Amino acid sequence: MGSPKPLLPFRGVPLIERLAAAANRPLWIASAGQRFPNLPPALYLPDALPERQGALSAILPALELAAEQGHTGIYVLSCDTLLLPEQVAGCLQQVRNSAAWQQGVAALSGGGRDYPLLAHWSAALAAPLRQYVESGQRRVTAWLQTVPFAVAPLPDEWLPLCNFNTPPEFERAVEQAERLFGHGKQVILE
Repeated sequence: MGSPKPLLPFRGVPLIERLAAAANRPLWIASAGQRFPNLPPALYLPDALPERQGALSAILPALELAAEQGHTGIYVLSCDTLLLPEQVAGCLQQVRNSAAWQQGVAALSGGGRDYPLLAHWSAALAAPLRQYVESGQRRVTAWLQTVPFAVAPLPDEWLPLCNFNTPPEFERAVEQAERLFGHGKQVILE
């Protein structure tokens, strides 16, 4: 991409700053030691394993903290999205009453792809995920096969906004976001 994804600019603002400013909830960041100076108050959590060993290592400390503090779950948002936190949370409400919401992972899905890094993860997963990660496992897709899992369908027009790994994909995401939301306009599903 030429730049770390959290620092990619959208409307002149790095993606991480945009997501943080729009969060209406406590903000916990897994950034493998990287700090972002222009964020609202946030709690930086270390990865469970050294040397950036994947998403599960980043998510685990947040699940453990959520369980410790009595929260039932966490919303996980990767930085490679132009959807805002409340848009993701709103869309996920479609599966709020599922077993996956209570005991597993409820993720956005669309275009034949699931997005477990745009999802609600139950705090009940903290202990089993620790065992999984400590056994040497790192793959999110393999983990999801071991826990209750549900998907909330994304509006088709939101698909380009969910994940970008190349400059052309990011350009398409920006173009689609401008088409959908216009400058300064935000849409939240209810």
